[in-house]
Amino acid sequence: MMPQFTDPNEAKKYLIGVFKNLIKKIEETKTHDEKVKIIKEFDMAQFTAEDQLLNGKKVKDHQEYQNAKAIVYDFFNWIETQKGIDILKASFGDKFFNEMSGDKTLMVGTLISTLNSLTSDLQAYFILNIFRTTYELNFKNMTLILHEHLKKQNKKTNDFYYLDTFKTEFNDYPKIDDLLNYFKNDIRNPVAHENWFVKGGWVWTKNKGVEKKQDMLEISKQIYELFYFRVALFTYFSDRCNGFVKDKNITPEKISDLIEGIKRKLKELEN
Repeated sequence: MMPQFTDPNEAKKYLIGVFKNLIKKIEETKTHDEKVKIIKEFDMAQFTAEDQLLNGKKVKDHQEYQNAKAIVYDFFNWIETQKGIDILKASFGDKFFNEMSGDKTLMVGTLISTLNSLTSDLQAYFILNIFRTTYELNFKNMTLILHEHLKKQNKKTNDFYYLDTFKTEFNDYPKIDDLLNYFKNDIRNPVAHENWFVKGGWVWTKNKGVEKKQDMLEISKQIYELFYFRVALFTYFSDRCNGFVKDKNITPEKISDLIEGIKRKLKELEN
């Protein structure tokens, strides 16, 4: 299992070391069968965030996480079978997003774990900005899939998408409302535009001219829901990578592609 980290740089150094060691082993091995053996023995599960601690308990032991994981897996499987979209290709096609999203996810996890040690005013500031960052990371992941779908349909694509577009294009997904529940827009815009303040333990926001008084505790719960959704996304991708390890026909070409992919990821981590 991946060690517990308090600093995103520690996690980055750990990953660099693991990947460099794997490449070295594969490239120094002479025969194809030995290379396949090394790949099959490599435990991709060590990179999942499910076993990381959150509030003294593993992420996977929170029921809210299991709920988020169920909807993420159900939707992605539906997208691949019903819409013919390769989730990995759609998600990892944007190199800029992939480079910055990993670091930001680690930082969000670290900030969430330190919230209890902060003063109330700092807690409010970090809670609202954690909400915004995690929301945007999750939404970007989903719009990458939407973008691929629109291209496949020969429809107009954009640099930015709205929730309405997502619902329109995937309205035939049976659990679309459950999925979009993770993208409630109660405080996304007010926080992004600094239209908020805290008074008497309540958060006051202003969105499209409408002022609203909200409970900080309720907003905190939404942050955890968003973070669980984020972990579920990463877990899905990790499980897909494990599928490669279980492949009964790992050809030399597939191994070469794997090594090149890891080297590209190393460059991102080292820069």
